[in-house]
Amino acid sequence: MPDFIVISLKHTQRRHKAITLWRPDDRGYCWKLESAGRYDEARILEHLGYYNSGCADIAVPVELAERLAQHVEYDTKEFGICLPNNAATWRCLLDGVVRPPKHEPKPEYRGARYRKAA
Repeated sequence: MPDFIVISLKHTQRRHKAITLWRPDDRGYCWKLESAGRYDEARILEHLGYYNSGCADIAVPVELAERLAQHVEYDTKEFGICLPNNAATWRCLLDGVVRPPKHEPKPEYRGARYRKAA
């Protein structure tokens, strides 16, 4: 069974250069792929509403995230291998979610045609 990375739509903002990822064991957030948690498929599927709601988070295969990752200056001159916060990356991630989420994901990135409700 593949492992998954959980991506936070809620904590990724339009101004961010990198997409926000969950750390291991539901313990906070990060930008660098190496710091992201790897969640097994059974855990994700048991709690789809938590890990893949669409309004706050989505779960994608690790392999997909690794293919999309790039060297990014993610914050105040810090660099790392991250998921760039742009339309092309989000398009691929949304096509690769573990299951269709309950809510339509609306990620924020520069150039997005909508803004999240406050």
